[in-house]
Amino acid sequence: MLKNTSVNVNRTARPAAFPVLAGTLGAVIASLVALATPAAAADVAIPPASSVTVSSGWTLVFDSEARYTSWSGPRGFPNNFALGTPARGSQFYVPLAFAATGLVGSDVKLELLARTGYVDARQNAGGGLVGHVSTMTDTVVSATATWLGTPGFQPFLALNANLPTGRANLAGTQAFARSDPDLVEVPTFGEGFNLGATLGGNIPIGQNSLATVSVSHTHRGAFTRDPTDIFGGLDTRIEPGASTSGTAQLAHIMGALLLRAAVTYTYTSATRIDGGLAVIQGDAFALTGTAAYTWNPEHVTTFTTAFNHTRSNANFILAVNQFQREAFNSNSNALRLRLDHAWRITPQWTLGMFGSWFHRDSNAYVPTAFQFIPAKTKLALGGSARYQVAPNSAITVRAEHFWVNQASRPDIDFGGIIPGTSIPALSFTGWTLSLGGNITF
Repeated sequence: MLKNTSVNVNRTARPAAFPVLAGTLGAVIASLVALATPAAAADVAIPPASSVTVSSGWTLVFDSEARYTSWSGPRGFPNNFALGTPARGSQFYVPLAFAATGLVGSDVKLELLARTGYVDARQNAGGGLVGHVSTMTDTVVSATATWLGTPGFQPFLALNANLPTGRANLAGTQAFARSDPDLVEVPTFGEGFNLGATLGGNIPIGQNSLATVSVSHTHRGAFTRDPTDIFGGLDTRIEPGASTSGTAQLAHIMGALLLRAAVTYTYTSATRIDGGLAVIQGDAFALTGTAAYTWNPEHVTTFTTAFNHTRSNANFILAVNQFQREAFNSNSNALRLRLDHAWRITPQWTLGMFGSWFHRDSNAYVPTAFQFIPAKTKLALGGSARYQVAPNSAITVRAEHFWVNQASRPDIDFGGIIPGTSIPALSFTGWTLSLGGNITF
């Protein structure tokens, strides 16, 4: 998100609405990623304060937030442990982000971003199965160069890397600190070294529209994680498949109404587990849409929607030495709706209220994480207050209460029925509280 904090560069060849539209497209990307990987939502920080451009032409932004989530329910995660025993969990997460944006010469805009964080996660799954992890998260660094010298077209190239500063391998009962990714912001705590590149371009259409197209490829490095059997198993070596994606986005302004839409297709190559071919995860399709209406300078209402569909996986069958598409889709469809309203009551104070609805239509299995994600519906309601301390800094506090209804699950059929793995319908409730701030130089 912070990479969209732009230096104000005016060019007569650019449509009047172009800078506004260009600055909004990052939010579409953020929502795509957040739906595809639930933990990624935790890395979308609060909006930066109004940018202040220093005499050197560079803008620097520091952004951080402390978030605390607590939940309780009839069972922990995974749900088939400690049957009939109530469970609870909590997570304290502090993301940190630093961004720098400026001009190199007169025609190249350079955007640099570094993002990391700290997380403390606890889960009491019942029956004495207690997990606790306190660690740094992985660190993400990126650099984006955009060419501004061609009227009507702005090509860009981005390079990004995931640095494994977190913890993928959890010893003993620490593994029980991993929670349902639909309940907490950071369900896992690290993976390998990933390196990716994105090539794309911004194309203005008339005075009020902007299209963006891009192609990305990410190489995901191998990492070692804890065994599936924490009571004496061996560590597991995972070599995730590389992913290639294409994205098309469109933004349009009609008076007080801003519309945005995006579609992304992602293909992932074969994943190896302990050196052997294991699975090709299904192709993923993601759709997002946003409509924001400015009623007057004090009131803005925003509606966002995001949908993700993943095709069935292809599992490697050793007996025939080839991949075969699974008989049933072990992935799921996910739909998220959110409505926000912001009310600026004074030049310094802005109040907000929001509601969101999330639905996962079926139970899903993530083979690279050895993790089942239950089907569920989640409703959340909350509010926020933002105080503009100075033109270049702000503080925001948020509170959210959520309710989760989880569907029942029959015994798992994984090459045969696994007795005792069925789960009845469950309900969870929880709170998320946060305090954050940002400052721009």
